[in-house]
Amino acid sequence: MSASVLVKGTLFRAPESRISKAGNAFVMATLKERAGTEFRFWKIFAFGETACAELERLGDGDALSVQGGFEAKIYEKDGKASVSLSVTADHVLALHQPPKKREPKVPRDRGSGRPPKDYDPSSSWQAPTGPSGPDDEIPF
Repeated sequence: MSASVLVKGTLFRAPESRISKAGNAFVMATLKERAGTEFRFWKIFAFGETACAELERLGDGDALSVQGGFEAKIYEKDGKASVSLSVTADHVLALHQPPKKREPKVPRDRGSGRPPKDYDPSSSWQAPTGPSGPDDEIPF
């Protein structure tokens, strides 16, 4: 039986490119997922070209979402049972912060590339006011 999982979190450290014993390239990373007030750590393995490329371009602390095959292994450490979680990534998606507010574009003269002489940056365009409704006449 196989299971698929979708995990969202941040990279715990930068991804590492490796070569398997069979000579195949893959990328390995650790994803930190917030689970309430605690954190879970997932080992991420990417073998496909697209998933590897997307994972390699990310760095420590970058937010991402990973979808792929899920595996959980139980191991014992210091007499206590623990779980190791891993995903063989089919898809990796970088989750970026929303873009910063942009300043409004200043109109430019075609020839010089500078703002026109009569441009006033303090003035802003306003929508025309007046009655509106379905019975308004359209002036054209």
